[in-house]
Amino acid sequence: MPGSFADAWAIADDVDGWLTPRQGRALFDAATKVVPGSAAIEVGSHRGKSTILLASGLADGVTLTAIDPFDDPRWGGGPESLEIFRANLDRAGVSDRVELRRGLSEEAASTWNGPPVALAWIDGAHDRQSVLIDIDGWDRHLVDGGTMLLHDAFSAIGTTRAVLRRLWWTRRYRYLGCERTLVAFRKEQRSVPGAALDAIRLSPRLAFFARMVAIKLARRSEHKGLERLLMRGENEPLI
Repeated sequence: MPGSFADAWAIADDVDGWLTPRQGRALFDAATKVVPGSAAIEVGSHRGKSTILLASGLADGVTLTAIDPFDDPRWGGGPESLEIFRANLDRAGVSDRVELRRGLSEEAASTWNGPPVALAWIDGAHDRQSVLIDIDGWDRHLVDGGTMLLHDAFSAIGTTRAVLRRLWWTRRYRYLGCERTLVAFRKEQRSVPGAALDAIRLSPRLAFFARMVAIKLARRSEHKGLERLLMRGENEPLI
């Protein structure tokens, strides 16, 4: 069992998936704040990169519920995905902290009977409707003061549309910040001025989003020169 973020990242870094070290640190740190008696939820586990980081940060007695169909190629699955996922968790020594629920987030949220959720990490399907279902489904179970994090916000068009629809102008969540395409919110009641301030703070991400979309269009059109001009870091806009 990794004892620190550095230990956890040393293992997770070799697992297939898209996370920067700073994003991994954000997940690990968020997990450390989940108190016993609460639950952590992961929507979209793939090969276990984020699963390892979240589980490594949890306190003793807290379980991470990992939700993924694993066998659906639309979400990067395939016959070998579950086997690789379990092997990666065993290698990291966190299998006993993870409860696997094979299936879709909507099904898991509608039948949830576990502890109150203090942390929801959403990185499933990236179309607008799926992300809205994930946000709404786990919002019902997220405690006041709980954290909701989403990946590929202001990169994937569907994820971005869902975030803007539900979380850009809202009195139900406080915007905590972004680490590239990872965005974090805390569930708490906001005043109208507070919600407006959060919306203003979040608005500059639209320029980042425009650049990510432009990179994708340049890549799709095979305009290598334009793509290089727009890129400011490795693997943009995947992370």
